[in-house]
Amino acid sequence: MNEQRKATIINEIKYWKQSKLLPDQYCDYLLTLYTEGEPELEQEPEQKRSLPLRFQPNRTLLICIIVQALFLLALLVIYFTEFPLGLQISSGIFFTIAIILLANQTKRQALALTYVYLLEAAVLFFLITIHAVGTIFAGEAMYIALATFVHCLAWFLIGWKWKLRFFTIASLLGGLLLLYFLFR
Repeated sequence: MNEQRKATIINEIKYWKQSKLLPDQYCDYLLTLYTEGEPELEQEPEQKRSLPLRFQPNRTLLICIIVQALFLLALLVIYFTEFPLGLQISSGIFFTIAIILLANQTKRQALALTYVYLLEAAVLFFLITIHAVGTIFAGEAMYIALATFVHCLAWFLIGWKWKLRFFTIASLLGGLLLLYFLFR
């Protein structure tokens, strides 16, 4: 095995042991396995060791700021500009896809933030759909209700398939609100 790669793996195992990501016994076993039973000659000082890239808090903060900026920019484009409807829809879809891709980047770093980003993307896509349907069909309530029903059904299926409870709950609450407004 490449020495640089072996050193990287050994450093990762030490980090796992230090931050309690794995039990000490597993880390000791892995260290013995990768060092081939020999004690390491160089001990790296703990102050100098930087966190692996996936645990960098600055990167998570940057992605969070970018996602929030994309969400607000999409709302600005959809509701507060005089762009043609096609441009509003395409830019909204672009922002939604960008948020989903950034959510995928944070999956290993902060799972709770990933869920927030996915929820923001779903809400943004819902707003784009409602805006488009309301504009195309001149605010006809049945078309807006149908679009809302389709979104609630899609959210339920997404929540059920990928075991994302918040999508399932959002779909059920959306469906109940839809029924309330239809039958009041």
